[in-house]
Amino acid sequence: MLSCQISMITIQKFKKILRWTWALLVLFGLLFYFSNQELFTAESLQASLSDNSTLILTCYILISCLRAFLFLPSTIFVLMGMALYPNNPIFVLTISLIGILIGSTLVYYSAYRLAPESLFKGRSVARMENLRSKLDKYGFSIVLLWSFFPIVPTDLICFISGMMRMHFLKFIAALFLGELILVSLYVWTGGAIFAFFS
Repeated sequence: MLSCQISMITIQKFKKILRWTWALLVLFGLLFYFSNQELFTAESLQASLSDNSTLILTCYILISCLRAFLFLPSTIFVLMGMALYPNNPIFVLTISLIGILIGSTLVYYSAYRLAPESLFKGRSVARMENLRSKLDKYGFSIVLLWSFFPIVPTDLICFISGMMRMHFLKFIAALFLGELILVSLYVWTGGAIFAFFS
């Protein structure tokens, strides 16, 4: 119980540090943009992409796969991939799905190590058991619909699935199908929008 509370406090502190780091990076990025706007013209960006294509590709793949460590939504990286590789939607879809599956697996197994009984007390124990029974019966459908719905954070259902000890193969298959549909819609709809405005 005590070790679980300590680990939860440590996770909360880690998240707080990451949020501040992310906010500072965004602030630095905005300051850099407004002080160097000549670097962000269409001609400069195209030249930079062609000169550093291998480095940009490597960074995009690595960041997409490690984004869960930064608690960043996958949508940002799908849109980034569409902007970087508008003529290669299959590549963007593949890298995005790999990144999502890696991040979701990390969240699942992090929550799997927790003892749910130590996080629930009193009446909450009954709710926990109710949630566990629903995941046992309808877990595949719940994860599938949740991961397809773009407004709710996918990491939350990954955490719940891991904490409730949902079968991993059932969890990851449902997540893959839901995210495949959602990311495909992002990639091909976004690609059509980019093509219209280009």
